[in-house]
Amino acid sequence: MHFNSTRFTIDPTPRRADGEYIAHARISTHGVDGSACDIHLSGDLAGFDVREDAVAYAKNWAQEWLDARFG
Repeated sequence: MHFNSTRFTIDPTPRRADGEYIAHARISTHGVDGSACDIHLSGDLAGFDVREDAVAYAKNWAQEWLDARFG
């Protein structure tokens, strides 16, 4: 479940805690040697009852974060 652009990868996979899905995002890029390099780890963003809602929220949050920094 990764959003891929030419420069960045967004991993919006939620974690499960206390009966809900916790949205968070890992934004990474690839180094010169091809290895993954984290750009930003969001931390917990919000809790959701439905997994797909957590994924959509994290994707949107990450895309806005990237737009604000890399336009």
